[in-house]
Amino acid sequence: MEEFVREKKKRPGTATTIIKKSEIKVDEVIRYSPNYDEGLSTQQVNARKAAKMTNEKPNKGVKSIFSILMRNFFSFFNVLLYAIGAALIYIKEWQSLLFLVILFSNILIGLIQDFRARKTLKKLLIINEQKVTVVRDSIEIQIPAEDVVLDDIIKLKLGDQIAADGVVVHGAVGVNESLLTGEPNIIHKRKDDRVLSGSFVTTGTCYYIVDTIGKLGYAQKLQLRAKVFKRPTSELLNSINSLFKVIGFIVIAMTLLLVFNAFYQGSTFEDSVRSIAGSLVAMIPTGMYLLTSMTLAVGVVRLGAKKTLVNEMYSIEMLARVNVLCLDKTGTITDGTMKVNEVVPLKGAKDINLNVVVASVLNATKDENATAVALRNHFKARKYMEYTKVLPFNSESKCSGAILEGKTYIIGASSMVLGPKAKDQIEKIESIYLERGLRVLVLASSRKPFIANKLPIDMAPLALIVIQDNIRAEAGEVIKLFQDAGVEVKIISGDDPISVSEIARQVGINNAENILDFSKIDDPSHHSLEDFTIYGRVKPEQKEGIITKLQSDGKVVAMIGDGVNDVLALKAAQCSIAMGAGSPAARGVSHLVLLDNNFDVLPSIVDEGRRAINNLQKTWSLFLVKTLFAILFSFMFVTAGLLGPKGSGIRYPFEPKHLYLWELLSLGMPAFFLSMQPNKERVRGTFMDNVISRSVPAGLLMVAGAFLLYISKNFGEMFGAAISDTSVEMITMSILTITFLSFVILYRNSLPFNRYRLTLFLILTFLAIGAVVLDNTVGITFTEKYFLEINIASLEPIHYAILVPINLILTIIYVLVDNKIVKKLRRES
Repeated sequence: MEEFVREKKKRPGTATTIIKKSEIKVDEVIRYSPNYDEGLSTQQVNARKAAKMTNEKPNKGVKSIFSILMRNFFSFFNVLLYAIGAALIYIKEWQSLLFLVILFSNILIGLIQDFRARKTLKKLLIINEQKVTVVRDSIEIQIPAEDVVLDDIIKLKLGDQIAADGVVVHGAVGVNESLLTGEPNIIHKRKDDRVLSGSFVTTGTCYYIVDTIGKLGYAQKLQLRAKVFKRPTSELLNSINSLFKVIGFIVIAMTLLLVFNAFYQGSTFEDSVRSIAGSLVAMIPTGMYLLTSMTLAVGVVRLGAKKTLVNEMYSIEMLARVNVLCLDKTGTITDGTMKVNEVVPLKGAKDINLNVVVASVLNATKDENATAVALRNHFKARKYMEYTKVLPFNSESKCSGAILEGKTYIIGASSMVLGPKAKDQIEKIESIYLERGLRVLVLASSRKPFIANKLPIDMAPLALIVIQDNIRAEAGEVIKLFQDAGVEVKIISGDDPISVSEIARQVGINNAENILDFSKIDDPSHHSLEDFTIYGRVKPEQKEGIITKLQSDGKVVAMIGDGVNDVLALKAAQCSIAMGAGSPAARGVSHLVLLDNNFDVLPSIVDEGRRAINNLQKTWSLFLVKTLFAILFSFMFVTAGLLGPKGSGIRYPFEPKHLYLWELLSLGMPAFFLSMQPNKERVRGTFMDNVISRSVPAGLLMVAGAFLLYISKNFGEMFGAAISDTSVEMITMSILTITFLSFVILYRNSLPFNRYRLTLFLILTFLAIGAVVLDNTVGITFTEKYFLEINIASLEPIHYAILVPINLILTIIYVLVDNKIVKKLRRES
């Protein structure tokens, strides 16, 4: 039974910290109470680290080596194939063990790609890891969140995600705990109030002392809901899971039927093993799951080289499927840097030093957002006015201010600061700047104080502060790419919709004149949003509402943002992308993070998604053909065996070695090479519909080819050709038919040919012909047996008279049917 130790003193308003004795290796936890401006000493920090009282969390988003090995080596199908291999070794059927070589080759390739992706992800996580500001030895320093120790003093400011639970000891902040509780309300935290890991700061600055660390934190107890992104709703992932459940059930059922049929027919143990192994090896899509993981892992590595962190592999797919792309303006279309373009004094500014007033407000609020930085760079003062009360900036009120020497001064959006009458006074001059795509803030004052976040109703405008955003050079080209692909681009911004509309026009966003002002709207779900492109004056919870409303209208939505006000929308989107320079909270909930703020990497993400989806559709179709063939053909022979005379010896006729040419040359190798090639075609239709539509007719084609040969043996016997179900001639004819038709299917799935696909197809065709020739010349000469059991010499003219027409007729039928399916899929998409 594990022992636990408790803290000596319980700080007011805190929960008791419980730590495993086995982890800290001390008899009692000694608590420190450092001053907020001094923090722990180096000696105290080292003592905490030695006692393992750090904030390290078990789940860092990187797969462990053990989990990678287990997933690659011990999947359900792999274990079943190991058992089949062991049975074949026991009966010394060495020729049929080549499937194990293919299996371990797939595993090796999967391991290499998984470890490459793991290495890349670890490097990128170091770049992206959450940093916190702590006070140690009276100095503020930045450290990784997991290096925080018990009783550390942490400084919080706007945009920070809280790394560990604790108690405020100085200052005040507004925090959003929606990622923990689901409630979007801003909760104000003052001295002695608790702050919880996973929530994020929306306003203010404070210092707090850490009293709970690591996996004991509130967020970790809720399975890291705030830091761990929501898995994307991946069609590819859902398809994999559904298909493997169905195939797994069929494999288990068919195994039982094959075993029972072997006993019923009185087959020898050796014959039973060969037959059952032949059926199950063909039935199990050995490389399909590994190939899928490998294809996505390659995407992770490629995007990692472009400084894009992929938090979830399947999110690569989602950006290629979206039909609506929502952008926050600041930090995405613009690069987040701003400058004061002009200051327009108004009548009320007479005898007021605007530089001193604005600089004093900034000194009081301690705001550090991009707007505050731009204002601080422009407005300078040698001496600040004294302040008695502060209103820090937050995304809800869109303003900040302070009471300076008995008078209230507020800086913010005119619609949020001024009353209707005062707003009318400045509207005409303000609109001149807004129509040029510039941001306009108003500096206003009142002799009355503000109460909480409620401003006096008589705020009088003193000056307009015109701010210019810097548009990214690559924004226009990237937006054009999405719009040319049929993706609607919409902007969700807290700024004035007229100003945002002009910036949208400058970067080429279609229908930028269609604006909707959300300062007049409470709930987006009650409004039609489809006809609008620009949503302005949007509050954080309204951003989430816009995303969910678009989704309820049948849209697949991607969201790109960088600020703390984008977090809820990012979490709601099917594909969420954060800028690397954005807030830790935004990066923590996003599927993809652009670490270099490289907006122009978005086309590469789309290309990787298209490559993965389009290529996997082709390769999955190839794998499923073999699986369908084995299932249907096995069922036919099991049914015939169970309904036929007992002891008649009816069994599935193919052994693993009979399908090597198909398994290796027209399936395994082409699937690998096809999955790696670039493919920028637009994604059409749904993944499963495309795969099933192409694989079912091809699977029926293979069954028909083999089945017609078995029926045609009666025709051959009429002309004196002795052909039995398991004769050398019948096996040879079946293998030749299956191999030929598999190359016909490969040919159709490789269309349209480019140099890469044509070269691959020709090489594989010559290898297949060469393998048959070698087996019938060199192989028979040295081993005195046919490795592939394709005995060309045993075939007589009558056999070719049966073989050639069947293959030609089936090929023509298949090509006609497949042509119709391809045209239908393109028409429906």
